[in-house]
Amino acid sequence: MSEQEYVVQQFQKAFLNWREEPFVLYGLGKNTEAILQGAKGYQFAGLMDAKNVGNKFWGLKVLSDQEVLELKPRVVIIARESIVPVIYQRIAYMQEKHDIPIYNFRGELLGQKERKYSNQNLPYWNIAEADLRNAIDSHEYISFDIFDTLIMRKVLEPTDVFDIVERLLEEKGFENNRFRERRVSAEEALKYPAIGQIYEELGKRYNISEEILCQWMQLETMVESRVLVPRGKMIELYRYALDQGKKVFLISDMYFPEKEMEGFLRKCGVEDWDGLFVSCDYGRGKSDGGLFGVYRQHAAGEKYLHIGDNRRSDGEMAREYGLDTFQIYSGYEMWMASAMQTTLAHVESLEQRCILGNLIWRCCENPFAMQKGKGVLAVDSPEKLGELFLGVLFDEFVGWLAGELEGKEIEQLLLPARDGFLIEQMLIQQGVQSFGHIYFKTSRRAVSVAAIQSTEDILLLAERGFQGTYGELLQRRYGVNPRPGDVLQNRKVKGAPVYDIREYVLSYEEEIFLQAEQERCDYLAYLRSLGLLNEKKQAIFDFVAGGTVQYFMQKLLNERLAGVYFATMNHPVERYHLEEDIVSAYGNICSYGVENQVAKHYLFLETIMVDGYPTLNHVESDKFIYEKDEKDSFSVVQKVQQGILRYQRDMMEIKELIPCWKDQRDFADQLFGMLFDGGCQVSEDIRQVFTNDDVFDGVEAYQVWKG
Repeated sequence: MSEQEYVVQQFQKAFLNWREEPFVLYGLGKNTEAILQGAKGYQFAGLMDAKNVGNKFWGLKVLSDQEVLELKPRVVIIARESIVPVIYQRIAYMQEKHDIPIYNFRGELLGQKERKYSNQNLPYWNIAEADLRNAIDSHEYISFDIFDTLIMRKVLEPTDVFDIVERLLEEKGFENNRFRERRVSAEEALKYPAIGQIYEELGKRYNISEEILCQWMQLETMVESRVLVPRGKMIELYRYALDQGKKVFLISDMYFPEKEMEGFLRKCGVEDWDGLFVSCDYGRGKSDGGLFGVYRQHAAGEKYLHIGDNRRSDGEMAREYGLDTFQIYSGYEMWMASAMQTTLAHVESLEQRCILGNLIWRCCENPFAMQKGKGVLAVDSPEKLGELFLGVLFDEFVGWLAGELEGKEIEQLLLPARDGFLIEQMLIQQGVQSFGHIYFKTSRRAVSVAAIQSTEDILLLAERGFQGTYGELLQRRYGVNPRPGDVLQNRKVKGAPVYDIREYVLSYEEEIFLQAEQERCDYLAYLRSLGLLNEKKQAIFDFVAGGTVQYFMQKLLNERLAGVYFATMNHPVERYHLEEDIVSAYGNICSYGVENQVAKHYLFLETIMVDGYPTLNHVESDKFIYEKDEKDSFSVVQKVQQGILRYQRDMMEIKELIPCWKDQRDFADQLFGMLFDGGCQVSEDIRQVFTNDDVFDGVEAYQVWKG
């Protein structure tokens, strides 16, 4: 089934019951034409397109907004997923203020929240940091729970530590070791055991030698230490209690004895306590209240406050022993109660649990972080945007990229400006690879003109869609200015016959060849200065692209390049015939039916990969000539990139513990989509920074992320 057949089929299926009502289709592409010709019995009343109002296509008029409001039709946007939100924002007022429904071609009503969050009235969201400070002020003896209160793990749940150990043991040759299952079973058989006792039980039950048990216990202790992280806000409040002269104690149900616990705590910045009570040292626990009795015997006071996350052991049992209590949520509980809760619905792998564990730590190390939004996560800084939602997407892509290049035995990766900038930073931070990489200045305009050597090359560029005038096409695509008196230079290109465009461009063929020859000489000199012209097996990166840079770079270098992209557009198949040379992480975003988040929001993603310089026009001698760029948003973009790099550093620490990390691109894509479905709130100050333009295709700057 072709793309056009698929679109027609979906349209007919979605709107079958409304065939007698008027429809207006937004878009003038081939899929609109296919619907008009293939969907029989529908009442098509007109078309919409911002730049062609009043013109006719396929016998239908392109209506003005006012004409659409008077007609009151059903409006259907016929465009690829990434463009639909941009178009919708322009005409959303028709739906919001005039009750004109607006759909995509599958019949999905746009502008509706995909889900509703219902925990806004949870009492926990009314508890503030100031309340805890006041409680500390009014008590003499302060005790803190340890795990999930003062410190936490960068994994989703405690038993994930056992899964990591199991995977490490498999790498060491202990196949089918069933560590997690056996470790849990051995601990459950004992009451308030120390870790040594658990391993003794493990040995007895499964006939494992003492030497092997010692190795396994050391491995578990190492993993536990590596995944432990401070819960920053709570450690700040712990220090506050000490500064107020309070007697401060730590109480924990845990199988690691005092000596090991001290090491864990100091690693996370917790020091200077007055007493540490661990269940395995006393044979008593918080869960039955006994450990609180031990604590009361050592701490003779009048007013006690216990702070912890567990409702029963840190709440009910503490109160039974005469302690006032203050409950905070663990990071996991916060996440589960928040608008981000849907991320927990389909967690399928250890990798996903580690990804979420890291995100929960960064979002929930402050137990009061979501109070203002009543459970809706506030993305109130560019760094947080990069760290919480974009880092996972780019980190998983870089992992996929490295695997693809190693599989193809690539020796050198070419990273074109500007999309390659962030990828280069991540490759540098990640460290040693089996391939080298070169970041170089380029653009579709710079490389395509430099590669022009035939009439066919000129026409290939002329036949690509363009939004401006004939004169602008000539100047922006070829670097040639119209001659004085050129009567066509101010005529619009869009809608003009292809023959007329070809004839106009070829009337400047001599000037184009002269410009191309000069630019080619200067550009090749620049590439040589980087060491890019060599005998190595090379690949070229692009973000979401049609293959223009790759195609013309191949012509310049006279070498075939492998392409590794985030995603492709239709052009590799339709224009450059590079489909056999390109692999992409997220498929072809122009294919109708592709619903990944990268396809929907790639224009936004593109704005955060840049290097701070405007788009390159061409190289002249040894100087870079840039397009005019009036935006000054790189300082914000740079902070987003810093957040992405911070996420990568966090995950590098985790991935060092997990052999054979499995590809999580789909999961990363789902998490990225949470930015746009109500799971969080991104401030308008941040959203408005992200703008895009496309000088090569004559598209002026526009905002890509509207509320």
